[in-house]
Amino acid sequence: MGWSRRDHHLCAKRGDNILRRKDRLRYRDLVRRITFLSVLTALSSTFYVLENLLPFPVPFGRWGFSNSVVLMIASEIGFGDALIVASAKSILGALFSGRFLSPSFLTGFFGAVSASLVESFLARFDFGYLSLSAMGSFVNNLVQLIVISFLVGSTKTFLLFPLMVILGLVSGTVNAFLASRMGGIVFENYSRFFFAQKKATDGVAGDRVRS
Repeated sequence: MGWSRRDHHLCAKRGDNILRRKDRLRYRDLVRRITFLSVLTALSSTFYVLENLLPFPVPFGRWGFSNSVVLMIASEIGFGDALIVASAKSILGALFSGRFLSPSFLTGFFGAVSASLVESFLARFDFGYLSLSAMGSFVNNLVQLIVISFLVGSTKTFLLFPLMVILGLVSGTVNAFLASRMGGIVFENYSRFFFAQKKATDGVAGDRVRS
């Protein structure tokens, strides 16, 4: 027995309803994702502004504590979102602190972006927060020195590299600690409301600092 015109109409209507529902769900998830990343960008930008109050021994350099948020995202979510937040917090933080396009902005921007790429890549191999932060800090400082060398027109700035490595270990350890604490709070309590497809699983975010 074949389908009647009414059956075809009901089937088509049901299919349209399913598509509309999927579109609504995708839109809702997109809004949640943007909201969640916006909150983390605001948090990282706040760290960026506050760390300007702390003097750094190397000209144009930065402590980079705002990168703890990027580290958390690179470890628990992935490359794209980490890159977005790293770029956005550098731009917003520099605008709020009146340092946009200054030498410190350029060194911080390129350093943070480079570190986010390295941390996101290594996170695929299940490295812990401390290992990711150490490698990210190393790359961040190396890129900062390259930018400083370009700005001042001299390669003698690389004489500061040993000092930068030591300072990077300090800031990297602090970033790993901050990221582990934030990861435990954010991904265990709030990401379910804002971010539907998180990478983190129960109990993982707070434990990565151990390796």
